[in-house]
Amino acid sequence: MSQVLSQKTLKLLEKIREQGKINVYSFIKQFYRHESYRKIYTHIYQLEKRGYLEKYKLKDLEYLRASDKGIASLDTFKRERDGKWKMIIFDIPENKRAVRDYLRTKLKQLGFKRWQNSIWITPYRLPADVVLELKELSKRYFVRLITVEHINNESGLKELF
Repeated sequence: MSQVLSQKTLKLLEKIREQGKINVYSFIKQFYRHESYRKIYTHIYQLEKRGYLEKYKLKDLEYLRASDKGIASLDTFKRERDGKWKMIIFDIPENKRAVRDYLRTKLKQLGFKRWQNSIWITPYRLPADVVLELKELSKRYFVRLITVEHINNESGLKELF
């Protein structure tokens, strides 16, 4: 599956995208005033290094903007309901724990909630690349994507979302 981005990273990218371009110092001061400047600057540096942000200089000041890769990743995690429930059922063995943990993290990022152990559900549309990645995973592990329109007694599920 594609690279995992934390909720904090996604929020930071979204703020930068909303601003269009912004001075690094002003951005940190405006949105992260109560956090360590060094931590946020390091986070920004790592995102630039991974290609999610572009940093450039203009009149001796550093500016930020979301790169095409950053914008694409934000669009991947956009949550849009489509009237259908998507369930992921998986059984990944203990000796492949890293794959299982990675899958869980990715599902959380996509807006899935755990319904039962190893059964995750979401009402949100899934991007085509995620569906392809799940298909690839299903070739090596027991990972199934099920799409349904109705589930009886949905009230408990609707409370999750």
